[in-house]
Amino acid sequence: MSLLNLFKIICFTFLTLTVVALSANKDFKIYEMESGQVLYELSGDGQLTQETNLTVSGKARLRFKEWGAVALVEERGAVSAVGAIREKQTFRSLVKQEKDTTLHAYYKTEKVLERKSSSKYSVHGEAQTRNLKKTGTMDIAGLQCDVWEGPGVKKCLYEGVPLLFEIRLHGIVYTKKASDVNFDINISDDKCMVPDFSIEEFGLIRGIGMTKNKRKPKEVIEIFKDILKGNFVASGIDVNDTNQSSDKAKIEFLNRLGQSIHENQKERLPQLLLSLEKSRECIQRVDSLREANECIRELRAIKKEMGEKMPFIYFWNDKEENVHLEKMDEEISNLKSRMSCISRAQNITELSACMK
Repeated sequence: MSLLNLFKIICFTFLTLTVVALSANKDFKIYEMESGQVLYELSGDGQLTQETNLTVSGKARLRFKEWGAVALVEERGAVSAVGAIREKQTFRSLVKQEKDTTLHAYYKTEKVLERKSSSKYSVHGEAQTRNLKKTGTMDIAGLQCDVWEGPGVKKCLYEGVPLLFEIRLHGIVYTKKASDVNFDINISDDKCMVPDFSIEEFGLIRGIGMTKNKRKPKEVIEIFKDILKGNFVASGIDVNDTNQSSDKAKIEFLNRLGQSIHENQKERLPQLLLSLEKSRECIQRVDSLREANECIRELRAIKKEMGEKMPFIYFWNDKEENVHLEKMDEEISNLKSRMSCISRAQNITELSACMK
């Protein structure tokens, strides 16, 4: 082979690889900005039942580079039920997308789930405008973004980058709104890393304890994410009813939204009663402040899980002992009178009525 022909082959090969590389970069160009960071405030509220309200608070951050081919979304905060039912669900999540690979870090189990997907950009799913209509523009964090709306959902995108997610359904409002935006900045590799947890493939996870996981209801924040991604079926929403505000559609949606709270309460309320009885019996026997606080240690932990703060005991004498015993007697009697109703409650609406 002549040197000229060899040179032609090398040039052709280089040109082909360059075209393929450019095509690949174009395929994974999600945003019109090469890199950036967006900070968000999370908020929300609404009436979950007649006796119980729901509040959401938290923060989030989006980091991306290579036009969105590599992106990291972090969220943390709390969803609280207040009123007849008291519960606090804390959440912390991190999802990294690198082209067709998604890494989802689960902090509670300290595992990372790795998933390959033919439907690209799952971390950007919330930014999709499928089934939404462009309705105008608005100013957020000093930028004018395009507003897209659908049944109960509003999104605002700036050059494809999400600055606002909003849900308004049956009296429940959830908002994820940008508070600070910086584009064309240096995003180093260490700023896009997942926690050093053990990594397991999606297929392997599905094969372990699938029956138990399948029955576990999604927490409130996960249902909000499903809605923003357009996954109405998983959220228990009848799209045909969302604009009609029918009582049936509202109750079904709120019961689905509160399903995890309902199941947690059904498990914890009997534990609370048992702990109250044990604490009362213990307090009646002790003689010191240290021992009295040890008596309520488990009770304080259970109440904390349910979103209720129980203070330490700071003084201990006969008078203080009687005060605490009387208070516990009242709480035990009150909870015992509701246990048959609690055991029958099939959803958050019925359970909330039991506790009013």
